[in-house]
Amino acid sequence: MRNTILLTILVLVGCTPVATYPPVETDAALSFANSSNEPVPTILADVIQYAHEHYGGMEVVVFNLPEGVNNETYHLVSEKLNGAVPMTSSNQIAYHVIELRVRGFDADADIIFPSASGGYELATIHLDSSLFDSWAVTRDRVWLIPTNNPPPPTYVFEEIDETIEP
Repeated sequence: MRNTILLTILVLVGCTPVATYPPVETDAALSFANSSNEPVPTILADVIQYAHEHYGGMEVVVFNLPEGVNNETYHLVSEKLNGAVPMTSSNQIAYHVIELRVRGFDADADIIFPSASGGYELATIHLDSSLFDSWAVTRDRVWLIPTNNPPPPTYVFEEIDETIEP
C-alpha cells in the first residue's frame, strides 16, 4: 500500500507543468505549452490580486500579462479577478506581470505595479502549492530599482467583424 501511494505521488509530481512566460523554451517545448492551461491563469490572478491588496491599487484593476500569453488567458484571469480589465493602450495605469516562472509546485512572478509616488516599482512574488493545497503567496520582494517605462500592452484587441449582415 505504501509503495502504491509513493508511486502515485511520484507520477503526479512528475507530471506537473513547467512554464515560463515570456517563453524561453525551444519550439518543441512551446508546442506543448498553452498559457490558458491551469495553473497559469490561477497563478496570474493570485499575483495581481496580491499586488492590488498589498502595494496599493486602483478602483478597477487593469492588468497586462507577459508576452506569449494568449487572449483566452486574459479572459480567464479577468473572470478570476471579478471584472478586472486587460490593458489595451500604453497610457493606462496597470499591473504588469512581466515574467512568470512555474516549476512544479513553485512559481515566481515579476510584476511592475503603480506606486504611491506616481511611478512604477518592481516586485517578485513567490507562490507555493502542494497536492492538497491551492496556490498561495508565501513571500514577496520589492526591488529598489526605479521603473520608468512599463511594458506596452500585450493583449490583442479583438475587433468585431462588421461585414457580417444579420
